[in-house]
Amino acid sequence: MDSNSVEITVVGQGQATYPPERCTVSLSVRTDGRSAESASEPAHSLVRELTGLIDPLYNADHGPIDAWALDQVRHSRNRPFNHDGEQLPYVYQALASIDVEFSQIDVIDAFVYAVSALDGVDVGHFDWALTEASAAEKTRHVRQLAVHNAMEKAEAYAHSIGRSAVSALAIADPGLLGVAASSHQDYALASRAYKSADEGFELKPQDITLRAEVHARFAAR
Repeated sequence: MDSNSVEITVVGQGQATYPPERCTVSLSVRTDGRSAESASEPAHSLVRELTGLIDPLYNADHGPIDAWALDQVRHSRNRPFNHDGEQLPYVYQALASIDVEFSQIDVIDAFVYAVSALDGVDVGHFDWALTEASAAEKTRHVRQLAVHNAMEKAEAYAHSIGRSAVSALAIADPGLLGVAASSHQDYALASRAYKSADEGFELKPQDITLRAEVHARFAAR
């Protein structure tokens, strides 16, 4: 860098928001009984019912469900206490969890409504995401936005001191130019689902927000 140049170091940030393209729905089965058998039988029955709802929708290549996983039914027991502090007989529990991956968002409402009607089945969290290829493409775009933002900042600083020509000296991931990284880099905001008492589950997926940050150094002449 020549003696007439001024060095400018900036942080560039990019952000873009996209609708989700995939969702993993987590389900859990829990049944209780006074014996291991009385807890286990309804749990296995519920698992069979859930499998019956999943199988017609499962297609590894075309969806709408392209993957699902079932943990084996687990068993436990505990002895609760009554309000007088007396220990009661054992209560046996049977537990299982199922993760269902949807590649078609529009069928999730009906599926969740059906499974939530099963006594002993709980609908857990919804993990919304982009496809792997889409996430890579959109992340590249957001990183480009971050570089453009850095360039715009550098040009604004240069013009404020009467310099008109700006050229890049270095562009790096946060922290690699000796500047401390901020608290956020590339990530996606999660989304939620809300339950309506009258109509079952009403899904309200939030869009996925991708963010990127770059550190850049410029010469202003």
